[in-house]
Amino acid sequence: MVHRASVKSSPWHLCIGGFKLKTPRDVESLLREVTRAASPHLAQLFDADRVAGWEHLYLATVNAVRAFQSGYNIARSLSMEVLLYVSCRDQIAEAIRLVGVSPETERAALLVLAEDEGECLKAYGSVSRLLGEEDDSLLEVDEAKLRRLMELHEISEEEVEAVGGQRAEAITLLLVERGALIPAMR
Repeated sequence: MVHRASVKSSPWHLCIGGFKLKTPRDVESLLREVTRAASPHLAQLFDADRVAGWEHLYLATVNAVRAFQSGYNIARSLSMEVLLYVSCRDQIAEAIRLVGVSPETERAALLVLAEDEGECLKAYGSVSRLLGEEDDSLLEVDEAKLRRLMELHEISEEEVEAVGGQRAEAITLLLVERGALIPAMR
């Protein structure tokens, strides 16, 4: 199931979904194919095991769009800026290492951005045919994924407890908050 949303006060619409990748591939070739299939719209792939659900991707996208609107963007392209906000890092190479796809990635999260909702869905469909079986459960956050995310992003139990509520929501909020602080890192 594709998750659809728009970024308020902007022209951007986004579609997000999870995919079991067909086979391990050359990452550079895969990313070129994804970019070509989404064109003229924007697409970004993430390791689904390293993101805290579709909400994490959506809220990071909102922050990236706001950075572009206010002139605080780090990357030259919005899709790369989203990658930075999802990873909570201000270095592209580090962001790719942390949340990008690699030759070992078996489960991917796809994010497509377009200025028209219908075009966004169309581009999402074009890219999805390249990737493999769509599986929304890959975006869900279970306890094992929570532990991986906490380790990956060095989130302590105390931080999670301070946020309160459900652990998955707390970790998502912490990641989004850390991402929102990227401009302050510069």
